[in-house]
Amino acid sequence: MSDTSVDRCSTAARLRRFAPLLLIAVVAALLLVESRHVNLAAIQHALASVPPTLLGVLGLGGLFAIAVMSSYDVLAARFIGLDRRVATSLRLGMLANGINNIASLSGITGSGLRVLLLTRDGAATAAAVRYAALVASASPLGLSALAWVTLIVRPAILAATPVPELLVLIALGVIALYLPAYFALATTSLLRIGPLQAIERIRPWQAAVFMAASVIDWAIAGALLWGCLAVLGADVSPAAVIAAFALAATLGMLSFLPGGLGVFDVTLVALLAAHDVNAATAVAALVLYRVAYYLVPLIVALALGANELRSTRMAETVRTHPAIQLMAWPVGRVVDLGIRVLAWLTAACGVVLLAGAAFPNLIAHTRLLHAWLPLGAVEASHMASVAVGLTLVFAARGLSLRLTRALWLALGLLIAGAAFGLLRGLDWGTSLMLTAVAGVLWLNRASFDRRGSLARQLGEWQWLATLAAALAVYFIIGQAFYPAHGASVFHFNFGAHGPRFLRGLMIALISVIVLMAWSWPRWPRPELKLPTASDLDALIEWLGRHGSNGYSHLMLLGDKTLRYSAGDRAMIGFAAIRNRLVALGDPVGDSEARRAAIADFRRFAEAAHCTPVFYQVGPDYLSDYLDHGFALFKLGEIGRVDLVNFSMKGRVNEDKRGAINRGNRLGLTFEMREPPFDGGLMGELRVVSDDWLGEKPAEKAFSLGRFDERYIQRAPVALVRDADGVLVAFASILPSYGHREEFSIDLMRHLERAPGGTMDFLFVRLMQEAQAMGYHWFNLGMAPLAGVGDTPWANTAEQLARLAFEHGNRFYNYKGLRAFKEKWHPAWQSMYLAYPPEAGLSALQLDLAALVAGGYRHIIGR
Repeated sequence: MSDTSVDRCSTAARLRRFAPLLLIAVVAALLLVESRHVNLAAIQHALASVPPTLLGVLGLGGLFAIAVMSSYDVLAARFIGLDRRVATSLRLGMLANGINNIASLSGITGSGLRVLLLTRDGAATAAAVRYAALVASASPLGLSALAWVTLIVRPAILAATPVPELLVLIALGVIALYLPAYFALATTSLLRIGPLQAIERIRPWQAAVFMAASVIDWAIAGALLWGCLAVLGADVSPAAVIAAFALAATLGMLSFLPGGLGVFDVTLVALLAAHDVNAATAVAALVLYRVAYYLVPLIVALALGANELRSTRMAETVRTHPAIQLMAWPVGRVVDLGIRVLAWLTAACGVVLLAGAAFPNLIAHTRLLHAWLPLGAVEASHMASVAVGLTLVFAARGLSLRLTRALWLALGLLIAGAAFGLLRGLDWGTSLMLTAVAGVLWLNRASFDRRGSLARQLGEWQWLATLAAALAVYFIIGQAFYPAHGASVFHFNFGAHGPRFLRGLMIALISVIVLMAWSWPRWPRPELKLPTASDLDALIEWLGRHGSNGYSHLMLLGDKTLRYSAGDRAMIGFAAIRNRLVALGDPVGDSEARRAAIADFRRFAEAAHCTPVFYQVGPDYLSDYLDHGFALFKLGEIGRVDLVNFSMKGRVNEDKRGAINRGNRLGLTFEMREPPFDGGLMGELRVVSDDWLGEKPAEKAFSLGRFDERYIQRAPVALVRDADGVLVAFASILPSYGHREEFSIDLMRHLERAPGGTMDFLFVRLMQEAQAMGYHWFNLGMAPLAGVGDTPWANTAEQLARLAFEHGNRFYNYKGLRAFKEKWHPAWQSMYLAYPPEAGLSALQLDLAALVAGGYRHIIGR
């Protein structure tokens, strides 16, 4: 690919990334402009004036509209010969359409849900994709027909929109052309080139049936909007409403925002204003329409089966099918979609409860409350509504993680919020919504099966932003109704809404502070079971049967959780830092079982909502990590001396001979000792270790051994004594189990007064000893950041690591450590970090540094 092509691709990618943000910014600006003409009190009174029976009729109308939309599913199943009952197809349509309405990318989400659920039920992938493509392609037909009618019958409507007339004309023209293009592509061989060949070929009469169903579908949706205006007393003809609806829906669909949110609403308010419908009535009608056409069907859809969307069965052919590529369908977004929608719906309940608390009670409601309830109950319910509303946002985060504790907390809050809504101001609409959502949660309670601390789950910016937005909604509505008037916050009266709002604001601020203090500093960390002494004894036996790697002996420190998989034929040792589960090295065990162990560990971590990480993995299994969705970052290189060809002869080995000769002249002696060690020797080792530690803040952890007597007793030690027999240096060994592949040093410590050259003497004698025992390699340990980012194609993180290696020796002796190991002429082997690409690498590296240091307290303390 040429440089020009690459530039074009990158430019297109940037446009795709920033276009939605730009559109949202434009919509926000339009909403801000239009909001100056909106009277919140008038909207509240307009909504309160609608009788409950008519509200029920509108809700049933919304369900009927979605049921009619589901007729596409019945037709698609018949046309492709899919053996499904009509009721089953309607149920699938209700579920997909109810969720698609609020999470849609112009029908893409609904298509994904249909493919997922059909393949889960056993349908062939090709048939499921054909089915979903038929439904998705048929849905805009009715809107296209309405666009033609609008352009021909009511062209004057173009000038009434807040969007430039030319853009509106282009948008309507694009949608209008869809109808003839659909018939040409679906029923003939015209234009069937490239990816367009994947469009399902149907007969002309089948296309006509789809068009008729779509026209009826869109006409009913427009009629529902007219009904919302009619119950509010707006005098506008159905034809004018449907024309305005068609134009607003067109712009909303082309915006790719969920439900056309903002674009549809601003356009419709402006168009209705041209028919003398005041802004307050138009906005109130839109609220009713959103509730009837979006909220009610969503709740019913989730009740039908939010837990059905938990399947992760995604055939690779689905990802690569041309029809799916044509729709640019994000396959991965449908997994757990029902649970995520439930979580956001719960958060929305919190925002609605807060908004209801900010509005003043209607006069009629205030009189009823005064007659039936004590003032204290009303005041307490108001403050409780504010606290419950904010806490519902907090609980929603736990619901998105499928935490059992979040389920019970949310259920309790929703029921309590419904009761407080009635006691606070007879807000039966909000109470009914909270009760309905509680019922849906109860029906899907089996989906919330994860254990975890709810208090540690808030720290994601989306949920913090939602919490801030909920507080902002309460504040903005209150400021609109209760400008500063000097009333005392301690003034209590049924009609004293201003002081009540101020008290609620104080409760809101206290609630946010409490929630943040409870959750934010307590970084999420799973509860893991560390091995007992008997577990460690069993591990030694297991390693003897299945083999080990260079890190296996470090599991005997007892600071890592041991996870066996693949029928106990593979083992991973890991520890936790925040919500990271960090495995040390590659899986150990039978070669064919290690791949399964990688997948098992990733599933285990994600089930606990943790990030799976493999620290210091070698080059042998990199393809397995890539196959399981991990990214790789080079940590440095390990130096390994080839013991098979190890020799003390020749000029190249002059340093080795010099180290031995110098040690002999100093009277140094070398000895290997096998455990168990008596108290006298342990005392000598302790003296050397304490002297070596000196003023160091703490011993390292996780990937390095530490001086622990029980741990030291599990491996040989190499001792170096001076001419007086005093122990001046020692090294504990990382033994191999089940083979003699690699000889490694664990702890390596010496007295400060040890003669110069003592450690070189120790290294050479250990190499000789390992060679005599039949080992193939002598591991010199890691040279951090060595060889990282040394090519012009290295990514940004690797280039920064290279800068640290070249210029960071003031903080860590990177080059000196590499030079010390280089003099033994080792073969260098790259070591990597395997991590999910979505995990922030910078934060992950900080977590790993804290894990090796023994915790953040050692980094902060240092």
